[in-house]
Amino acid sequence: MPAEPPASFGPPLISVERFNYAYGDHQVLFDIDLPIRSEDVTAFIGPSGCGKSTLLRSINRINDLVDSARVVSGTIRIDGVDLYSPEVDPIALRRQVGMVFQKYNPFPRSIFENAVYGLRVAGVSDKAELLDAAERSLKAAALWDEVKDRLHELATGLSGGQQQRLCIARAIALEPRILLMDEPCAALDPIATARIEELIHSLRDRYTFVIVTHNMEQAKRIADRTTFFYKGQIIESGETLELFTTPKNQLTENYVTGRLV
Repeated sequence: MPAEPPASFGPPLISVERFNYAYGDHQVLFDIDLPIRSEDVTAFIGPSGCGKSTLLRSINRINDLVDSARVVSGTIRIDGVDLYSPEVDPIALRRQVGMVFQKYNPFPRSIFENAVYGLRVAGVSDKAELLDAAERSLKAAALWDEVKDRLHELATGLSGGQQQRLCIARAIALEPRILLMDEPCAALDPIATARIEELIHSLRDRYTFVIVTHNMEQAKRIADRTTFFYKGQIIESGETLELFTTPKNQLTENYVTGRLV
């Protein structure tokens, strides 16, 4: 049975309530209830196909781009606003809820143009404003010192870890409140992974992070709270240390100890 939603301190920034989601006739999320606190790092863990990435992508409605995807029932709210109400503009929502994907995906443009891409799309053309935003976001992504003398070189010439940090800079240039990360270190080596984890730690007081990861050690290292998904349901959610050391549900214990595949 799904767990009761964990207690939170004050109203959550993101509130998922009785949320059901499907691709065509195939339902993939069942009665999801989950509060996510402001300025927390929340990790989603669970086997492949358990629904964690679907929920993540529902928070900024990027799943709207999938023709068969649909909300069956329930709500996701940010500060009490139903994200799926007709009044919500998905594009404006995505400026507030940034996304970083598993495979780093810089555009075949310069490092500078990647950093300011979202601002250009939003209509910003002032050169000084763009330069300031590029420097600010690249510094926040711990990349500025490595690329400040090569801003007009192609972004695809960077290392994998640098490309992923550039994608993070591209997301935060728009000054979102929330950053969603779908296995952001899956394609990176251990050294690059450590840099991304250090970056998340350094930014945790400025953004609310929600991260999908298959790496349970990573969840232990970076997450304040962890939610375990299984077959489209939340089985258990709570403080990370508690969930890994004293899980309340046998399924959770089996998963975190490697006995559930």
